[in-house]
Amino acid sequence: MKEKLIILIGIFFLFIGWKKESKPNLLQYINRVNKLEILTVDDKCGEWGGNERMLTIYRDDLKGQLLGDYIEKVKNCKDKKEAQITKSIKRIKLTQQETELILESVNELCEKKLNREDYPSHSGIFNRIMLSDSSIVIKDFPSVELTSLNKLVTELKKK
Repeated sequence: MKEKLIILIGIFFLFIGWKKESKPNLLQYINRVNKLEILTVDDKCGEWGGNERMLTIYRDDLKGQLLGDYIEKVKNCKDKKEAQITKSIKRIKLTQQETELILESVNELCEKKLNREDYPSHSGIFNRIMLSDSSIVIKDFPSVELTSLNKLVTELKKK
């Protein structure tokens, strides 16, 4: 009886230790219906905007792999037409590290926006992070380049 109890306790602690080492499944609120969109527009053309980078994060099913679509558009400042798509990567499987960079980007934008004095402007960098159900919308203009988003984009372009 004593041996069975010791084995049972050993299995219990082994299970507890295994659970702690597993990585959390981040961004559970994102699914095939509710997508997260990260958009940044630089100030290349002043008040007319500039180059765009957009990352859309989603899942095919509720507990599935996080996926991302990345689109890069370049604007011609002499021509006021829509920016032209120069890079498009679809259905990128996001790693744990990339998922953490997404969270860091959201946190970085919140921190930059809240720690800066608001002033009127007609040109500058524009950043927006938005859930498709509009439960989270963070817009910042004029804004700054987001370091974590730049790291994330660099990683995604390697794929």
